[in-house]
Amino acid sequence: MLKNRSLSFFALAVTSVLLLNGCLKKKEAAVQVVQKPHVTVEKAGYKSYTERFNFPGRIDAVNSVTLKARVAGFLKDRLFEEGDIVKKGQILFVLEREPFEAQVAEAAANLAKAEADAKNAKLNLDRALELRKTGNISQSTVDTREAENSVAKGQVLQAQAALNLAKLDLGYTNIKAPFTGKIGLSAYSVGEYLPVNTTLATMVSFDPIYVLFSVSERELLSMQKAGMLKSNNDSLAVSLIMGDSSVYRYGGQINFTDVVVDDSTDTVKMRAVFPNPAKQLVSGQFVSVLLEYEAPEEKIVISQAALMSSASSKYVYVVDAQNKVVNKPVSVGAEQGKDIVVLDGLEAGDRVIVTGLQKVRPGQEVIIDAMPAAKLTPAAPADKTKEKTTAAAPAKKASAKTAAPAKK
Repeated sequence: MLKNRSLSFFALAVTSVLLLNGCLKKKEAAVQVVQKPHVTVEKAGYKSYTERFNFPGRIDAVNSVTLKARVAGFLKDRLFEEGDIVKKGQILFVLEREPFEAQVAEAAANLAKAEADAKNAKLNLDRALELRKTGNISQSTVDTREAENSVAKGQVLQAQAALNLAKLDLGYTNIKAPFTGKIGLSAYSVGEYLPVNTTLATMVSFDPIYVLFSVSERELLSMQKAGMLKSNNDSLAVSLIMGDSSVYRYGGQINFTDVVVDDSTDTVKMRAVFPNPAKQLVSGQFVSVLLEYEAPEEKIVISQAALMSSASSKYVYVVDAQNKVVNKPVSVGAEQGKDIVVLDGLEAGDRVIVTGLQKVRPGQEVIIDAMPAAKLTPAAPADKTKEKTTAAAPAKKASAKTAAPAKK
């Protein structure tokens, strides 16, 4: 009886162990299925794209001048309102003219005297030459008359120069605008004494106007390789993004690229010129310069979210035919809003993982989910209002649709 009970207990224990072991194996299998990560992918494909570069820039007047007094005197009149648009040649400041008019009159009188003295010296010389022919005067007397005549001629030239200078100084009492532009604050009021070379006001031109910006050596090489900096390039669009993120209504042109690299920043200075008829752009203002180049060829474009970086390279995760993760190093080009151009490393049709990157590793099998509708078409950048930004949208929708069946 006791033996039968022992056998029964042993059989029950063995059965329990077997059942427990079976449950654990089933649980492990279930866990393995749950651990297979879910990802979303997009298919790499050739798409139309636009090279875009964005740089911080500063507005700079084509012409900028500090108006200064070339002669000293009292300010008699100011013929503008501060902030006015003034025309080239317009009189802005007037100094008292009377002292300079007196100097002109004095210089003119000195010139008249010098000319009279010169005429008399010439008559004396002619008379001496005639008397010398008859031997009535010595040669030394003739030499003296010739010297006096030369001195008199020099005095005429000196008096003429003094008169010209006096007239120039008189002209400097009218301080004129050297070009059409906008004038700033006046440093002096009517009645004040102006020393020579003192600053009166600042003037800047406004139309056209320059925008200065700097680009890195790498960016400059990329633009040169793309053909963006060719002269008379109709495919290059140069635009400005204002401080409130609005796009300036007029396009510009690149008109200067420096020939040296700044050693302190490793950048090259560039300059664009823009029309400014409404005077919206002000010298010293900060803006963003957007360069867009419609490339003549299509290239593979993927979402920037798919791109990963290591210390030595950039790479993406691709799902192969067995739904396993493969690490593919890539070489990338310009950014396209939320996308980026892939120059090398991918082929059309490669399934690139966009989300779930943190959950996978190379060689791991994954489950592909359909991409959410909100991610099918990348949002256009805030500063891109041109039709060019829509070129890649249809291709991205197509790649998203091809990813959907993978879920089934």
